[in-house]
Amino acid sequence: MPYLLVTLVSIGVGALVYAVSMRVGRPEAAAVGFGPDPASTEGRLEAAPGYTYLQVPVTRGPSFGERLQGFVGSLVAIVIGALALAGALYAIGWLVARTIERFLAE
Repeated sequence: MPYLLVTLVSIGVGALVYAVSMRVGRPEAAAVGFGPDPASTEGRLEAAPGYTYLQVPVTRGPSFGERLQGFVGSLVAIVIGALALAGALYAIGWLVARTIERFLAE
């Protein structure tokens, strides 16, 4: 049950972060310093005064397939991480048990 709770909380936090960070279809700037492209005399992009990064126009949000791929990838990463952690803990426990057995046998 605790593992299910941790998984559900992490999915909920991920969904909240996604909802807050994605601003699909908003005509205003999505972040400070990112607005309409500045007029350039030579036809190249330059950073706006006082900003380091170039202004990048927003095209479109991720498709359903990309979202599904990210979700499945997250699940796979969780499973692989859990297996790696379980294997590492098992190996450490085996090493400690082996060391104790050798110590007591002498």
